[in-house]
Parts: sequence; structure tokens; C-alpha cells
Amino acid sequence: MTGVFQFESTGMRRYLKELKPSSFEDLIAMVSLYRPGPLQYIPEFIDRKFGRKVVEYPHPSLEEILKPTYGIAVYQEQIMQLVQAFAGFSLGEADILRRAIGKKKYELLMEQRVKFIDAAREQGHPEELAIYIFDEIIEPFAGYGFNKSHAACYSMIAYQTAYMKTYYPTESMVALMVSDEEDIDRIRMEISEAHAKCVKVLPPDVNESRKHFTYIDSETIRFGLKAIKGLGDGPIATIRRALKDKKFDSIKDFIERTGGDVINKKSLEALIYSGALDAFGERKSLLASIPKITTYLKEIEKKDKTSQM
Repeated sequence: MTGVFQFESTGMRRYLKELKPSSFEDLIAMVSLYRPGPLQYIPEFIDRKFGRKVVEYPHPSLEEILKPTYGIAVYQEQIMQLVQAFAGFSLGEADILRRAIGKKKYELLMEQRVKFIDAAREQGHPEELAIYIFDEIIEPFAGYGFNKSHAACYSMIAYQTAYMKTYYPTESMVALMVSDEEDIDRIRMEISEAHAKCVKVLPPDVNESRKHFTYIDSETIRFGLKAIKGLGDGPIATIRRALKDKKFDSIKDFIERTGGDVINKKSLEALIYSGALDAFGERKSLLASIPKITTYLKEIEKKDKTSQM
């Protein structure tokens, strides 16, 4: 599940396995519940789905509203629907209550409590039931209510990324690596996952690597130059331009064609340590030759400046 939006964490993975989502509504609910506060309701939510616990509704008028979430109030929209159905609130009044809950101001919430109970009594409901619904469903909701439309958008992205990861695993991994290429810890984790799925990640190579990670075939990815720590966009652009003519055939050829204005000591070290220059010799030898290379680079730069005068 690495790289699957909202569903990547260990805890979320565990709960999703227990939930066995059977509808898009299940995904929306999990996105809403997997946060501080409502997290405690997830085991209850799962047990109710599979019939291990009875789904109960405090009043028949609330069944249609709470049925998609197995009798548990999860979304802000449900609270607004609940007070309209049970207490006869207008949409405007329901929104005022929603905002009062969101602000978490005790005085304002208590004003709404009195209004809700009075309105429920006018609808013919027992005061005790109105108090129970407000105190046990509406007020606790202040600590965890989430907007369903937001959760639905998040869930759609999660579903789409999970679909791509399932049916286009290598392409999906390339896209993920490109998005994380400046985070070396993430890249390491993603390379490990690729290897576990029998997808080979070829090492960086100045002759073969492009700026970003590249899809080669369903079993092969090429490491991108952008992910090499210490190598900036300038040197990468210079290398890519020099390759338009032909591939580099030696370290000398590489130095001469990339020049000394952009490819400096720092860039050389980054390329050597990453293995991008392995085709031109052992890393130890290449590192030892850096002083000579930098001197040569200065000579090239000096010649270029002289020729422009």
C-alpha cells in the first residue's frame, strides 16, 4: 500500500484488512474515522458491519441517515440531516448547529442543546430521547466530525491510486518514485518494495538515466539523475544536452563535453558515489582522480573564456 493516498499507514492497512471494504461508502467512512478522536469507533464500526454487534438506531426517523455507517454518526452532513429529521430544524438552523459544534464553544453549544430539545418536544418526541440524542450523538460528534464531501474526494484518489498500483504496478511505482525523488528515505523504501515485487531498479548511469525515474518495461525501472543527492538541475540539464550527439565513452569524454562551468567537484562526487560513472572505472579510482579532473575542468573553462574574447 506504499504510495496509496490516505491508506498507506500500518494502522490503516490493518483496519482495512479487517473491514474488507465492499462499497465506496466503506472507504469514505474509513477516511473519516481514521483520525484522532473517531479512531476509537473503528472496531465498533467493523463489528457492526459483519453482524458481530447489533446495529441500533435511537429512533426510526434516523435509520435512513445512519444506515450507511452502521448506526454511527461519522459525518457533519449526517448531524445536519439528523436534526432536520428528528427536531424539524431548517437547513439554515442545522448549519448554525454544525458551526456551533465546529467552534466547540460551550455556551453556544448549550444554547443549541436547549433549542434542539425544545424543537424535538414540539415534534412529539420524549424529552429523555431528545436529551440522549444530543448528549450521546450530537455533542460527542464535536470531537471528531468530518465533512463527507472531503472524505469522498480523498477516497476517490485513494481508490484510483490503489487501482493503478494493482493493475499497473511498475508504472505506478515509477510515478511514485518521481514524486518522491528528493526524499532519499522514501526512495529506499520504494526500491525495496519494487525488488520484493520482482521489479528491477537499474542504477543511475550518465549514459542511460534521464532526469527522472524511467519506465523501461514491466519488470525494469531506471534510476533518475534527479534523485542523486548533491546533483542539481543545472548539471543534469548539461549532461542531457551533451548526450544528444552521442553517449560518453570515457571520463575524459564526459568532462570535455559537459565542461567545467556546471559540472564541478560536488557534482562529480555525487555522480561517482551514486554509481552513475561506474562505466568509466572503479569508484575508488575515480574519486582519487577528482583533483586532476577539477584542474582539467578549470583549464577547459579558461580556454572557453579565452576563445570568446
